[in-house]
Amino acid sequence: MKILLFILFLPFSAYAGMMSFSVSPGIVKFETVQGSVKSFDLNFINQGDNLLKVDVQVMDLKLDVNGVPVISKMSKKNGQWGRFVKLDKNSFKLSGKQSKKINVTLKTPRGGYGGGYFAVVFNTSAAKSKNGNKKSKNSMTIGGQIPALFIGEISRMGTRKMQVLKGAINKAPYTEDNPFKFRFLLKNNGTTHANVVGDVLIRHNKKVVGRVRLESGSGLVFPNGERYFVATWDKFAKYANKKLQAEARFSYSGGRATKKMRFIIK
Repeated sequence: MKILLFILFLPFSAYAGMMSFSVSPGIVKFETVQGSVKSFDLNFINQGDNLLKVDVQVMDLKLDVNGVPVISKMSKKNGQWGRFVKLDKNSFKLSGKQSKKINVTLKTPRGGYGGGYFAVVFNTSAAKSKNGNKKSKNSMTIGGQIPALFIGEISRMGTRKMQVLKGAINKAPYTEDNPFKFRFLLKNNGTTHANVVGDVLIRHNKKVVGRVRLESGSGLVFPNGERYFVATWDKFAKYANKKLQAEARFSYSGGRATKKMRFIIK
């Protein structure tokens, strides 16, 4: 998974080139217990031909309302376990077609944590060649940032409590590029993450006239996090100007959440 990819422009750099690299695994999901030590190995692969300089750091991790990972500076917030993590390497250089193993060690904290989250981020740039052209100025330095995401849970401690904050339909006119959609915003009020699935029952005069699945990628929601779930209904036209009811139904390990919404298709 490559996110937060960027290009740096350094005015006096004299090195550039095509880069291709990856980290495996990109997502690590695990269970642990309080006070225990967990060890993980990440494999960084330089798939290109150029020498790379790599700096490794631990950062906070959360998901936005669309489920996209957001990486930020390490903090002491509950659930962010970055400060309990040690890396055996913080920087290295790697030749083309080579790989490097990085060990990640987590000492799981004690206390009321149900789940913990962090990212190990690899900041990569082309390593300056000893034989570089000193006359090259104002050239482009290509760099990239790629994270490995860690999603942990302390067994038998976390609680999952989901709440549907709101629901809505999108505005007409409905076309092939703008189909009729339901949109619901779900919040995790629990202490650990949850994987949520859902659907929408559509009723007219108390009779079910449709059922559609709510989509939101993996459906993963972190504690205090919010996430949108969307469903498309292609049989809306025959119910134009009629009073309808949509019931969103969400299920996850340990519970369910629902929300009813009345609407008219105009």
